[in-house]
Amino acid sequence: MGKVKGGSKQGDSKNKISSIAAHVPDLVVYSDFRRIPYVEHFNGVLLFADVSGFTALTERFSMCSKKGYGADELTRTLNSYIGDIVSHILAAGGDILNYAGDAILALWTVERSRISELISMVVKCGLNIQANCGVRETDVGSVLRVKIGISAGKLSKVIMGNEENQYFVVIGRAVDEVRLAEGLAVAGNIILSPNAWELCDRANIAVDHFEDERAVKVRYIKRDPTFSVEKYMESVGNNVEHEDKIQGCVRKASRLMPNEEREKFLQKYIMKTVLQKIDANQPLEYLSEMRPATIVFVNLQFKGTEADAEQCLAIHVAAISLSKQMVKHHGRINKVFMFDKGCTFLCLFGLPGDKREDESTHALQAAYGAYESCQKEIRSLRTVSVGVTTGPVFCGVVGHTLRHEYTVIGKKVNLAARLMMHYPGMVSCDTETHNYSRLPQAYFTELPKKAMKGVRDPGPIYQFTARKVRITVGQSPMSVERQKEYPLLGREKEMELYSRMVKSFLEGRASDTHTYNNVVIFGGGSGYGKSHLLAEVVYRASRGSLRVMPCELAKTDTHQQNYTLQTLLALLLTVETCKNFAEREKVILSQIEQPDMRENLCLLNEILLVKFPVSNRVSLMDIETREKETKDFIMQLFCHMAQAEPCVYVIDQAHFVDSPSCCFLLEVCEAAHMLLFLSVLLESECNPELLRLLRAPRTVYHKLTGLEPSVTAQLACQILGVVRIPTEVELFLVERSHGVPYYCEELLKSLYLSRMVYISEVEESEECRDVELLFPGPSVEVPIPSSRTSSEEEIRKKSMGTTQPPNSYKNTSSLKCRKIAALDESASERLKLVCLTNEGAKFHQILIPLTLKGMALAHLDQLLPNEQMVVKCAAIIGHTFTTQMLTHILPELTEDKLNDTLVSLFKAGTFVCGSRPEHLVDLSLVDEKCMLSCYCDQQSRARRVDEDEDEEDKEETAGQASEGGMWRCDVMRFRTSLVKETAYDLWLQEQRRDFHAKCAAYLLKRAHRCVHCPTDEFVFGHKAVVGAAIIEISGVLNVQVSCEKALLDIQKNPEHLGPRRGTIMIPPKSTLESGDVEETLAVLDAIIQDHQQGAKLSRLCCCDQVLEVVLTPMARHWIGVGDVSKALYYLLESSAACIYLSYNFRALSYLNEIQTILDNVKSGRSAFDTAMKGRMKVCKFEKALAYRLKGQVLFNTGQIKEAEAMFTKALRLLGRRLPMTPVIAAVKLVYERMRKLRLRSQELERPEEKRLAFLHEQINCLSFMWKISCIKRVPQIDRAMLAITMEQNTATLTAQQDRVVFSILDLHRFSQSCGQEEECKRYERQLFELLAQLPDTTEAYILISHFIRNLCIIRLCDGHLEEAIQYGYKARSVIRQLHQAGVDVWLMANLSTPMLFTNRSAHCTVTMRMERLSNARGVSTGKGWFYMSCLNCMLYAGFLVRHLDECLMFVHESQSDPCLLADQGLMFTLYSALCLWYVRLGDWPQARLFYTKASNVYREAPSNLLAIGGNVMFLELRVLLFRKALSENNVHIQDIYRRTLKCFAEFRQRFRGNQLYQPRLLHLQAYMNQLAGHGSTATQMLHRALLLCDAQGNKLERSCIQQSQAAWEAQFRQDQQKKFQASWLIATLTMPTWDELYPPSPDELLEHRYVLTVPGRRLTAKVSAVLQPFTETEEEPHRDTRDSETHVQRANGSETSPRTSDTRVKRENTSQTSTRDSKTSVQRASGSETSTRDSKTRVQRANGSETSTRDSKTRVQRANGSETSTRDSKTRVQRANSSETSTRDSKTRVQQANGSETSTRDSKTRVQQANGSETSTRDSKTRVQRANGSDTSREISETQVQTLLTSVEESETGSSEA
Repeated sequence: MGKVKGGSKQGDSKNKISSIAAHVPDLVVYSDFRRIPYVEHFNGVLLFADVSGFTALTERFSMCSKKGYGADELTRTLNSYIGDIVSHILAAGGDILNYAGDAILALWTVERSRISELISMVVKCGLNIQANCGVRETDVGSVLRVKIGISAGKLSKVIMGNEENQYFVVIGRAVDEVRLAEGLAVAGNIILSPNAWELCDRANIAVDHFEDERAVKVRYIKRDPTFSVEKYMESVGNNVEHEDKIQGCVRKASRLMPNEEREKFLQKYIMKTVLQKIDANQPLEYLSEMRPATIVFVNLQFKGTEADAEQCLAIHVAAISLSKQMVKHHGRINKVFMFDKGCTFLCLFGLPGDKREDESTHALQAAYGAYESCQKEIRSLRTVSVGVTTGPVFCGVVGHTLRHEYTVIGKKVNLAARLMMHYPGMVSCDTETHNYSRLPQAYFTELPKKAMKGVRDPGPIYQFTARKVRITVGQSPMSVERQKEYPLLGREKEMELYSRMVKSFLEGRASDTHTYNNVVIFGGGSGYGKSHLLAEVVYRASRGSLRVMPCELAKTDTHQQNYTLQTLLALLLTVETCKNFAEREKVILSQIEQPDMRENLCLLNEILLVKFPVSNRVSLMDIETREKETKDFIMQLFCHMAQAEPCVYVIDQAHFVDSPSCCFLLEVCEAAHMLLFLSVLLESECNPELLRLLRAPRTVYHKLTGLEPSVTAQLACQILGVVRIPTEVELFLVERSHGVPYYCEELLKSLYLSRMVYISEVEESEECRDVELLFPGPSVEVPIPSSRTSSEEEIRKKSMGTTQPPNSYKNTSSLKCRKIAALDESASERLKLVCLTNEGAKFHQILIPLTLKGMALAHLDQLLPNEQMVVKCAAIIGHTFTTQMLTHILPELTEDKLNDTLVSLFKAGTFVCGSRPEHLVDLSLVDEKCMLSCYCDQQSRARRVDEDEDEEDKEETAGQASEGGMWRCDVMRFRTSLVKETAYDLWLQEQRRDFHAKCAAYLLKRAHRCVHCPTDEFVFGHKAVVGAAIIEISGVLNVQVSCEKALLDIQKNPEHLGPRRGTIMIPPKSTLESGDVEETLAVLDAIIQDHQQGAKLSRLCCCDQVLEVVLTPMARHWIGVGDVSKALYYLLESSAACIYLSYNFRALSYLNEIQTILDNVKSGRSAFDTAMKGRMKVCKFEKALAYRLKGQVLFNTGQIKEAEAMFTKALRLLGRRLPMTPVIAAVKLVYERMRKLRLRSQELERPEEKRLAFLHEQINCLSFMWKISCIKRVPQIDRAMLAITMEQNTATLTAQQDRVVFSILDLHRFSQSCGQEEECKRYERQLFELLAQLPDTTEAYILISHFIRNLCIIRLCDGHLEEAIQYGYKARSVIRQLHQAGVDVWLMANLSTPMLFTNRSAHCTVTMRMERLSNARGVSTGKGWFYMSCLNCMLYAGFLVRHLDECLMFVHESQSDPCLLADQGLMFTLYSALCLWYVRLGDWPQARLFYTKASNVYREAPSNLLAIGGNVMFLELRVLLFRKALSENNVHIQDIYRRTLKCFAEFRQRFRGNQLYQPRLLHLQAYMNQLAGHGSTATQMLHRALLLCDAQGNKLERSCIQQSQAAWEAQFRQDQQKKFQASWLIATLTMPTWDELYPPSPDELLEHRYVLTVPGRRLTAKVSAVLQPFTETEEEPHRDTRDSETHVQRANGSETSPRTSDTRVKRENTSQTSTRDSKTSVQRASGSETSTRDSKTRVQRANGSETSTRDSKTRVQRANGSETSTRDSKTRVQRANSSETSTRDSKTRVQQANGSETSTRDSKTRVQQANGSETSTRDSKTRVQRANGSDTSREISETQVQTLLTSVEESETGSSEA
C-alpha cells in the first residue's frame, strides 16, 4: 500500500493519473517498462458480455432531434446499463480489458493451480449480472439484454507500437473460445467454453449440454466459490504505489499515487482526443456526441503455423504500418483486439480535432495503403480484409466511472465489421463511403450482395482498388444531370450571365474577334448548388446549336499529370466511350482528314492511349521537342474543332485541375474560340495556375449566394414532392438553411425522420359553380413550362402553347428531387400531396443534421486552439457581433494576438465584415486583399448615403480590416451560419449560460436604438409597462463607432438628436387656400426643407445593424440564460424592429417563437428548454403587443382575415374592444361621437408613460381595423366609422401632437374612401398646417412621408393621374431617405398603373426598379407585383417587359411560397391576368385552369387599391366568356349574362369610391351592350368613357376605346372581323420588348393591342330580344356620394343637434313627386338599376315574395308608403322605422307593415332591405331609440348612452361566454 501525500499540486497530479488510468486496463497500468514489442504469458479467465439492443438504441437516439436529448441521454442510458454490469465485474476483482462497441471483455489472471476456483467465482459473477442486468427497458422503448461467454486457459499479452502511440492485445486460444462461446448464447444465457468446462469444478456448476458442441450452458452454481476476491485484489499491482484503501472503492488502480514516469507511459495508450480533455480538466461527457464519422476495420488472418513471438512481431509490424497511414490521412487507431482467429484494428476518421470534409477519401486511401503494406511486409498473413463505412455513429466515453473507454457504437460500426468478414482479402466499402469520396467510378467495382447477420439492406457494396481497374480515357461524367421535370430554382442571375456569355461568344466567333469574355467561374461553398448550376448550363447549351463537353474532377485527379487535358481531349474527339485503342484510333481518323495533322497523330499515343505509327519526323525529336510539339498539336486540334462548331467546355470541381492542364487551358482560351464554365469550392486551396486563370482579363468570376426565402420554399416542395409546405416549415428552413440548397435538403430529411412533418394527400378544391357553364366539356391536362429559355422563338411559340422542350437526360442526379405539380390540373390526378406539421412539433429544438455538422466540424478542426476559442465565443454572441464585445468576453487575449487571430479567421473564410453588403461579389479567391475587405468606415458610409443614386447602384468602397497590426473592422459576422451553430454546440450547457449572462450584461449598458432615432425602443413605453427594474436600458448606439464613443457624444451634444416628440419649435404656418397641385408641391417642399435634420437623421439611420448587433443577440442571450421576461421583451422588440425595417418574414419567425412561449407559459410548462424554474406570468400588454405585431405582419402580407382576428384579440386585452353586433356598434358610435365633442372642449394633460403605452397600442390596432373594414369584400362602413372615431378619441387622450396628426392622416384617407370630397380637402389643409408645426425629428419626417403617400393614393383613387404621379415621385424621394424598402415597393406597385395609363416611358424604369429592390430585400410580394406590371404591359400596352413564360414560371413557383399565397389580392390578380391572356388567345384549357384558380380566390380577395386591377380583368374575363357563349350558342346564355351583370354590380359596390378604372369599366359595359345588340346604349357609354379619359389624362384607355369604336363599326363585315382577330394573334408573335434606350412609341404599339371585337349580325340579333340593355343610371353614383358624405360627416363629429339630424333624415327619406322619381325611389329602396319591370321583380325578391306582380306592388306600397304625396311618404317612412315602446308590439307592427308572418329577425331584415340601408347613422339612431324604448325624447345624454352601452356589452359578453 502506498502512502497518502497532500498538497494541491500533488492532488491535481493524483487526479490526473487516476483519470488516465481509468482509460487503461490493469494489465497495462501495472506493466513493466520494457522495450516494445514484447510478449508476456499468463493464465487467466475471460468473461465476454455482449449487450444486444445497443445499436437499435443508438439509432433511436440519433433520430431524436430534440436539443439536449440525443447524445447526452444516450450516454446516460448506455453508461447506466454498462456501469451496472462493470460494477459486478469490478466487485468480483475483474479487469476490463476493452469495450468492443456493445461488448465488454473482462480478465482475471491467476496461477494455473487456482484457475478452477476462479472459474466458479466468474460464473457466479455472470449469474449476478444476469439476475440484475439481464433485461432492461429504456425510456425510448428499446430493450437491452446481455449474453455471456466464459473461457479460461493460457493467454498472452502483446505490447506494440512506437514511441508516441502504443497498443496492447491479448491473444491465445482462450480468446477465440470466449467469442465462440458467446456466439452460442442467447440473451440471458451464460456459456462455458470447452476449455473452461474442462478446467472448472464440474461438481459445483449445473449445466445443460449442446448437441454436437463441447461448450455448455450454465444453469446455476450449487455453492458459493471459495475464491477470495479481497486477497486477489490486494495481490494485484504491488509494484506501484497506491493511496490507502478507500471504503467502497472497487478498483485499486483508481488510487494510484502521482508518478510522472508512469503517467507518461499510460498516455501512450490513450487517444489524443481524450488526452486533450483530461489535460483541460473537462468532463469527459463533453466528448459524447452523435457524429458523422468513417469507420475502418482491418482484420489480419494468420496462417496458424507461426509461434507466439512471430505472431507478436507480425501484429507489431501491422500496427506500425497502420499508424503511418493514420498520421498521413488524419485518422486514429481506437483499439486492437483478437477476433475470429485474427487480429482486428478499429480505426476512426473524423473524430474531434481530425475532422476533414473529404474524410471518406482519406479513409479509403489509408485502408488501401495499410492493405498493401501488410501484404508486402508480413509473410505469415493469409489474408488482409478491410471494411470501410461512413455515417452517423455515437462517439463517446462508455463504461464505469472507474473504468471507461472512448469508443464508437452504431449501425455503421456493425456494418464495417460485417464487410470485413464477408468480403475477405479486399478493401470493401458501403455506398455512402463510395459517394462521399467523390473518387472516379473506375476506382470501384461493385460487389455481389451477401446476407450479413444483423444487417438489413446495406445497399450496394463496392471494392476499392485505389487505381483504375480498366483503362479508360475521358470517362469523368458529371454526377448531376438536369432533368426537364426538375427546374433549377433561384439562379436567375446566373442564367442571365450564361445567356450574355453565350450571346457574346457567338457574336465574337462570327466576327473572329477575341474581345469577349470566354471563361466563367462559379465559386461557392459546399452545398450551394454548383454542380446543379453547371448541369443547367449543360442542359441549356445542349438544346441549342452548341457542342457541350462536360466533366467532373476528383481529388485524386490533382496528382495525375494532364488528366484534365486528357479528359477534355477525349471528349473533343468523342473517344470517351471507346472500349479499346483500336476503336479510339478509328474514331480519331474519321474526324482528322488533313494529311499534315494525321502525320502528327502519333503524338497522341501517350495521352489518349492509342497506337498510331510513329512518323519519321517525330521519331527524330528529343523529349523536350516532342513535348512541345505535342502541346502545339493539341492546341491545333482544339482550334480546328472550334472552327467547325461552337464548343462549350464544362468542368465541375475545377479546383482539382492539375497544374499542366490548367496552364494549357490558359493558353487555349486565348487562341481558340471556345467557352469555358468552371466551378470551384471557395474553401479549397487552388493551385497558382488556377489563380492565374481567375485573374485573367477575359474571366468572369461569380460567387453563388444563398437562395431567396421564397425560392427556399419552392426547393423544399421540389425535394418533398409536394405542392406546398406549412409556413412554420418555411420559416424554419429560411432561418436554418440560409438559402443553401444542400442544407435545406438535410434539414428536411431531419424534419421528416424526426416525425416533425408528414406528407398527406389532399383533394383539390371544387371548381366554382359557373365554370361548367363557361367552359363546357372535360378538363384537360395543361403542361406548364419547367424552365426559362433564352430562345426568343421558343418564347413566342410558348405564348401559343405549341412547343415543349425535349427530355434528353436521364435521372442520374445525386440530389434526388421531385416535380412541383402545383398547376397541373389533370382530371386523372385529383389528389395532391402537401406537407403538414405534426401536433406538438417544436422546430426550435431540431438539432443540426449530422451531415451538415460534419462539414462545419471539418472547418473548425483545422483551426488553431486560439482561433477555435474565438470562434466559439463569437458563436455565443450571435451570427453578427462587434469586435468590442468579442474583446470583452476574451479578456485574456492581447490586442496583437487578437489581431493575428482575426486575420487568420478572415483568411480562412470563417468571418467576414458585418457591414459588407450581401450583393457584392466575393473576390477572395482572386485577390488575397479581398479576404480582409472591410466596409465599416463611417465616412465611406456617410458619403454613400448622401448620394441620390438607387441603393443597388451605389459603389461600395472597401478598406482593410487590419492595418499596421491594428484591427479596424467594428462589426463582423460568420460567413456561414452552419459554423456558428456547430461552434455553439461545442460548449457545455453551464458554460453557455455563463457566457450568455456575460454578453447580456454587456449589452444592457449599450444601445437599443441607433443614435439617429428619436426613441430608445421600437415599441413605445414597453419598458415602462414591464418595469424598468426588469429591463435596464441606457443610451443609444451608432454601431459604426465604439459604444463608449457613441454614449459620450450623446452626453456632450444632446441637441444632436433634435427635439423630442410632443414639442413645437416652428410656429404655425398659414393654411393653404389654393388646391393647385404646383402650389401644393411647393408647400410640401417647404415643409420638407424645414425638416432637413429629420431627413438627415433618417438617412443615417442604422437600426438594421442595431437589430443584428443588439436586439436579436439580446433575445438569444436571455434565452440562453433562462430569463423568460427579458427574453420575451427582446423578442418583441426584435419583431417590432423587423416590421419597422419591412422584414415581415423575419418578424413572423420571431412572433411564432413568442407564441410558443406564451402557450407554454399558459399551460404551465417551461417557456423554453433553458428557462429558469418557477411560475411565470406575462402581462396583458405584452400579450396584446404580440397579437398586434402579428396582425400587422399578416396585414402587410395580405392575410386580411387573419390580421383582423389578431387585432381583435389585441384590443380585447387592451380594454378597447370593438362591438361585433350592429346594435351595440351603433350605441358605441353615438357614445364615441359624444365623447369626441367633450374631449374637444377639455384641456388634457399628458398621461403617465405606462398609460401612454396602452393608448399607443390601441391607436395602432384601431388604425388597422378601420382599413380592414373598408377593404372587405362587402365594406363595413359603420364599423370603420366606429374604429376611426375611437382612434381619434384615443389620439386626443395621449395629448401628443404626432399621435393626433397620425389619426388625422387616417381620417384624411377614410374621408376619401367614403367619397366625401369637402371633408377630405378640409383634412388636407389641416394636415398641412399641423405638419408645419411638428419638430424637426425623424418621427415628423415619417409623418410627412405618410401624408405625401396619402395624397398620392387619394389622387389616384379620384382619377387624377398626373397629380398622383407627381405626388408619388415626391413620396418616393422621401421614402428612400427612410430606407423603407417594403413601403417603396408598395408605392411603386401603385404608381405603375397611372404611369401605364398616361403612356409614360418611365413606367418600365419604375417597374424594373421594383424588381431590383424586391430581389435585393427579399420582398416576394414585390416580385409578384412586378410580374403583374409585366402582364399589364402585355395585356393593354402591347409590349413585353418580361416574356410570358417567365411570368408563368413565377406563378408556377409561387404555389409553394406561403407568403405569396397568403396575399390573396395579388394571387387573384395574377390568375386573372393569365386567364385573360389565354382567353384572348382562345387557349381554353389554360383559360379554364386559371379561371378556376381566380374564382376560388375571388371571394376572399380584399378590396384594396392594388386588387382593383385584378377585379377589372375578371370583369373583362366574364365579358369575353359571355362573347364565347354567344358564339357557341350556349343554352345558358341568359344565366351567363345575369351572372356577368351581377359581377359588375358587385364591383361597383366594392369600389364605388374609386374612379381609377372607371373608363375601363364603362368600356366593358359598352361592350356588353354591343354584344347584346344595344348599340345606341353602347355608343353613349363610350362617349362618357372618352370624356372621362380626357378628364383623367388616361391616354392608354382612350386609344383602346378608339380602336374598339373602329372595330364595332366594321362588325357586320365578316372579312374585317376575321382580320381584327387574326391581326392580334400575329401581333403576339412580334410584340416588341421594352428597351430603356429605345422605348417603343405609342403609335408602334397600336397593332399589338387587343381589340374587343363583336360577332356577326345573325348571332347578335338572335339574343338581343332576350337580353335587356345594360345601363348605369346617373343618379346612382350621386346617391352613393351623398350616402358617403353623410357617413363621413357623422364619423368626424359634424353633428350639431337632434333637430339637424332629424332634418337630414327627413331630407334623405323625402319621396319624389313625379312618376319617374317615384319609380327611381322604389328602385333605390330595392337595389334595382334597370327598368320598372325589373324594379318590380327585384323588389319582389328583396321582400321574399314569390307571388304575382300585383302582390309585389302591394308589399312595396306597404313597406315604403305612398309615392304621390311628400307628407304621406314621410309619415309612412317614420311609421315603418319608428321605435315602439313594447318589443312585442314593435315586432307585430313591422310584420304587418311588410305583410310577413315570419320571425322577428326576418321582419327586421325586410324592413332594412325595403329602405335600402343597414349601415347609415339614421338606422343607428333608430336602433338606439328602440333600445331605449322611447318615441318622443331625442335628447340622449352621454351618461345614458354609456349606461346603455355597458349593459348591452355585459349582456353580449355573458351570452358569448355561455
